[in-house]
Amino acid sequence: MIHYKDGGYSLEGVRLDPAGGSFRYGAGLFETIYYNGRELCHLGRHLDRLLHGLRAYGLAYTTVDFSQVAAQVLNRNGLEGRPARVDIVYPVEDGVASPVVLAEPVEPKPYKAFRLCLCEDRHVSALSGHKTTNGMFSYLARRQASARGFDDAALFDLDDNILEGTTGALVFEKHGQFVCVDSPYRLPSIALDLASTVLDILPVRVPLDELPSFRHAYLLNSLIGMRPVVAVGETAFVPDDTACDRVSPLVLGASG
Repeated sequence: MIHYKDGGYSLEGVRLDPAGGSFRYGAGLFETIYYNGRELCHLGRHLDRLLHGLRAYGLAYTTVDFSQVAAQVLNRNGLEGRPARVDIVYPVEDGVASPVVLAEPVEPKPYKAFRLCLCEDRHVSALSGHKTTNGMFSYLARRQASARGFDDAALFDLDDNILEGTTGALVFEKHGQFVCVDSPYRLPSIALDLASTVLDILPVRVPLDELPSFRHAYLLNSLIGMRPVVAVGETAFVPDDTACDRVSPLVLGASG
């Protein structure tokens, strides 16, 4: 995979200082942008979230023309005109953080419905409000979910209120009312913000024991758009594509 770093493009691995924060602690922030074969979807929104995170923790950083660099990375990896994900990663070392830009193909699954297991462990932190590279908790939860035959894991706070999936935001619906999770301990979702422009979504707390009261559930992120969730643990939901068909084109591009 050819990536961009420090003004050049390379097939070699990214070198990290073994004494630095990125290598030792996984310190850094990143964004994943969907390229639908024509455009980088919502690049500006992703950059706003990424740079806000860097500023929130007082981290000095440099920027580049991300649109131009991403286009070069896509081209050099033979991905022009093909669905792909572009990752912008800021490893945090001593001094000024500089971006690494990489791309890899993705296979759209526009008809997939998701099954989520319950993550039994809890991890509540202000860092959960930013897209950080030290996401070992979510990584392990997702890996354990996959080993059990699930697509993702649902995460909860210390009071058993649902937060999100490890790969995206969650929305629930009953009696025509859509709700999303209201918590400072979940990642602000670009896909959810876009969904809110066409759906009336009310931010609420969603306790685990209230999940059976909802009829529909959905998972949202920048690579899948909005897709039905058919189960969270032992709670089943009726799959609904109607809302997804309104939201996904906004997230993925009109024919993404």
